[in-house]
Amino acid sequence: MLFEFLLPVNNILPKPSVVLLSFDALWKDYKLGINILATISSIYISLIAAYFIVKYLAPIIIKKNHIFAEFLFSLHWFSIYVPWIIFGLFLIFWFPASSIIELIFLFITSIFSLLIKLKEESAIVRGEYIDSAKSLGAKEKTISREIIWNSAQPQLLKHTVQLHFNLWSLAIIFEFIKNGYGLGKIFRTALNYNDLSALFSVSIITGVFVYLGTLAVKYYRNKFCRWSFN
Repeated sequence: MLFEFLLPVNNILPKPSVVLLSFDALWKDYKLGINILATISSIYISLIAAYFIVKYLAPIIIKKNHIFAEFLFSLHWFSIYVPWIIFGLFLIFWFPASSIIELIFLFITSIFSLLIKLKEESAIVRGEYIDSAKSLGAKEKTISREIIWNSAQPQLLKHTVQLHFNLWSLAIIFEFIKNGYGLGKIFRTALNYNDLSALFSVSIITGVFVYLGTLAVKYYRNKFCRWSFN
């Protein structure tokens, strides 16, 4: 109530009552339901699929001097010096009418980031863990899945928390540029119509979903990660 009466009409912050009323307009005029579903499904399908594929591929990635793993790791410079959204721009240019290109883009981003992180973490696993397993007669595949993977998993899941936030940023930028379904389209439309209340409301909604998604990733990390974090 205090901000409702003290806050004058301006182009920086809308009145709280206007923000509340804009939520109804988001559903009707901006089609919030289908757009937020498009963004959420693209982000979480790609992230979950990438994580479990990386888990399945772990013995290959962990293995030293494997041609696939070494080739993949040699491309690490791409993610260091070239922003991922540039790759997304090429995908939009090549496949402007594709409805699943965002999902493919986020999946490639996710799996590449997780594979690189797994490769880095597997290289610094404590030697006594591996030596103990070998002394007990464990095979290389068992060591990869039970020792190296479990040792690297805590940091991999910690990395996933940051990756989750990055995927939200990439998804919104990608949708904004492509002007397809997603929250990015709502941001673009709100800017085109100078709709400050809609812009403010969709920002709040985005923040809430990012927060809930982060809690979910952290819950999975704390619930299913059997080894301690460094």
